[in-house]
Amino acid sequence: MQEEKFWKVIDSKHGFKGNWIDLKVEQIILPDGKQIEFEALNYHRAGVGVVAENESGEIILVKSYRYISDTTAWEIPAGTVPPDQSHRDCIIQELKEEAGSTVKDEDLKYIGSYYPSIGSSNQIFYCYYAKNVKKISDEIDTNEILDTKWFSKNEIKRMILNEEIKDGFTLAVLMKVFLFC
Repeated sequence: MQEEKFWKVIDSKHGFKGNWIDLKVEQIILPDGKQIEFEALNYHRAGVGVVAENESGEIILVKSYRYISDTTAWEIPAGTVPPDQSHRDCIIQELKEEAGSTVKDEDLKYIGSYYPSIGSSNQIFYCYYAKNVKKISDEIDTNEILDTKWFSKNEIKRMILNEEIKDGFTLAVLMKVFLFC
């Protein structure tokens, strides 16, 4: 038996329809009978990221330029999952493309998922931890990545405290790894 939803959608329209996201504008009836208009972002693809650690306990970060905020920052290797690919296979590919690194399958661990904007979008991020990661190439996707560098866990904690790492995905996955792995 399907559980009854608390909010009843009585009308749904696209305010914007794009290649990566859509804006849905919906008419909703709340449990108390009140009718509201609700706007939500519908993401076409999930995100996936990895905290990748080498044999020395250092974590590789990638320096990215983000057009939307006009900033550069250190982040974990991450990407969006194509419709025909698993999030596990996607992060192995992203690790190679963005950080020139590889990991054996047995050293890659799925550590959960989360919704970064649960009240306004359906976007979901899948989180991974990789150990024994090896740098195999200096060739990286220069359209996305400015630099790569290995950092100690203490350096990363300092960068977080000094607000040098501001990306929510990076912060969330690092928190999961620092607390549970």
